[in-house]
Amino acid sequence: MVPGWLWWVLPLIVTAALYGLALWRTAGVAAGGVAVAVALSAGTAIALGEPARSVIGVALLAVGFGAVTWALGRARRRGRARRLALAAYRAAAPDVPGVAAEVERHRLAAELHDTAAHRLTGIVVGSASALRLADPALVEEAARHAAETGRLAVEELERLTAAGTPVGRGDFADLDALIATWPDPRLSYRRTAGSAPPEIAEVAYRVVREALTNALRYAPGGDVRVGVERGHGRLLVSVVNTPGDPAVNGGDVARGLGGGHGLAGLRAATAACGGSLSAGPEGRGWAVRAELPLAPEDRPPSAPYSPYSPFSPYEWRGRQAADVALAILALALSVGTSLVTADVPEELPGEAALLVPLFAAHALPLALRRRAPLAGLAAALSVCPLLLAAGLAGWTTQPAGDVFLWCLWVELALLYAVGAYGRPALRRWGAMTPAAVAAVGGLALACGPGITGNRPAAWAVLAMGVAVPATATWAFGLAVAARRGRRRTAMARERDLLGREAAAVVLAERSRLAAELHRTAQRHARAIVAAADARRLDDVLAEARAGLAALRESLDELRLQGDDPPPTIAGIALLAARHQGAVRYAGTRRAASPSVEVAAFRAAELILRHGGPEVTVACHADGAAVSGPSSPGAERRLRALVDAAGGGFSQAEDGTARVWIPEVLA
Repeated sequence: MVPGWLWWVLPLIVTAALYGLALWRTAGVAAGGVAVAVALSAGTAIALGEPARSVIGVALLAVGFGAVTWALGRARRRGRARRLALAAYRAAAPDVPGVAAEVERHRLAAELHDTAAHRLTGIVVGSASALRLADPALVEEAARHAAETGRLAVEELERLTAAGTPVGRGDFADLDALIATWPDPRLSYRRTAGSAPPEIAEVAYRVVREALTNALRYAPGGDVRVGVERGHGRLLVSVVNTPGDPAVNGGDVARGLGGGHGLAGLRAATAACGGSLSAGPEGRGWAVRAELPLAPEDRPPSAPYSPYSPFSPYEWRGRQAADVALAILALALSVGTSLVTADVPEELPGEAALLVPLFAAHALPLALRRRAPLAGLAAALSVCPLLLAAGLAGWTTQPAGDVFLWCLWVELALLYAVGAYGRPALRRWGAMTPAAVAAVGGLALACGPGITGNRPAAWAVLAMGVAVPATATWAFGLAVAARRGRRRTAMARERDLLGREAAAVVLAERSRLAAELHRTAQRHARAIVAAADARRLDDVLAEARAGLAALRESLDELRLQGDDPPPTIAGIALLAARHQGAVRYAGTRRAASPSVEVAAFRAAELILRHGGPEVTVACHADGAAVSGPSSPGAERRLRALVDAAGGGFSQAEDGTARVWIPEVLA
């Protein structure tokens, strides 16, 4: 004999276990727990010899309460993740201006490496080679080249620090000019590509310039082959050099400038436009190859599941989970309770066949509670007149008023959603929704068998009674929406303040660096021009060496690493730079909530640390997508991360992980 108290304790224990699974484990594990609990409930009813209809009713009730318990645990899990994300975001907010300054330093370092350092390296190699060979014609040509290149270096340094924008057009005309003025005669150039988008041509220019500078620095006097060709919808850029000539030592003085950052910057640039870069030994020499798309890839990657579909697969564990669970609970309470309590007699199977679809039609609109609250409320209210008509026709013995009172919480949940989640443009009609619920409910109650006398008067009185909880629920939803709006406004104001502070810090940092470069590198560049104009090639070489040394000190200072970047979408750029990787921001940059920014940052961090050197970030209207090469170790952590955020995860056959972090209304 099973003690009576055990029938009350066991459901509480099972409910607590299901809630714990939903709170601390992933959605799939928690859903599996619900399935086990439903099976045990149905099995217990069968073991006790209950009839089939009671077994079905018990199973339905177990599904309903299990779904709600699962949804509550999931909501608590997502809420905890949002709170932790907000705390991390605000804790790191004071570091945002400093990180903006560091991002600016990285940008300036890359530009200095690509422009001024490249110019000075060419001057050093050309001047040293001419002086070593002691050929008057070569000396004259080296001086002319040094004067021209020095002026370009001065101009680039001024534009770099003053405007804060990349210098040069970077198109094929610039590339042709670069090859034409290159000081090394052992250079062969082949370009079959006639044109390319400006963004792609600029990256190709940077690849060739960096590779040529490295060839001068590490293999002076070697043969260099440059190719820019079109093939299979891609632009193929290659720079291959042979070992240097020991008789040429002009590049020795520039060997110390490089530190591996040039190729890292090129990888970031090629990844940003959807291309790829490889660099390494080839035969006895060195090769740098890039594949770039001939059309800029601006289309942002989609989410693992379409973020705009109301029935996306990720929704079953995301923001729609609570609404679907409420719909399941409403259906279980109405149908399951009727089956268990035998409210529908066995001898009236036609009545059951009528009521079950009506109960389902009344419950299912809860699944659209957040997305279409007005339409859902209208659909739920339309069931009451149908029940009333069925009762008047004698098709059912269930009073419409009793059914309305039993299921009134469905209308109240939808009324709350109208106030809390309804679109602002439709809220002016929201005041009519409590009146509509009151009118329909009053009519259903006034037509009940217990009402005698003047039914229209009873309808008015009962409608006023229903209007009280209906109006209060709708007003509460409005208050929640207003509070949410105030929080969003405060967060937007906070972001704007941080943005203005970061912009001021970047401007101050740029001014400081401009003063430093003017004192060092620009002074040496001007001295190079003056010495070259006077044909003092020894002074040109000395000033170029001193300029390279000054630039090296500036680059080392610019690349000093500070604290960890803040967990924001903008901080992913610095995170990628720290990991010698590349980030591509695809599409339009949009502001996101702290929970989305932090989750996207954590996903990018896992990909960069455990997957590959490249990550793509796309900001959509209702969330953010992060993708990149992943590994089995990172996959498990990524799944747990997006599960807590209510998002989605998928992995392609090539190992590319795609993460979707949705915006969730509290």
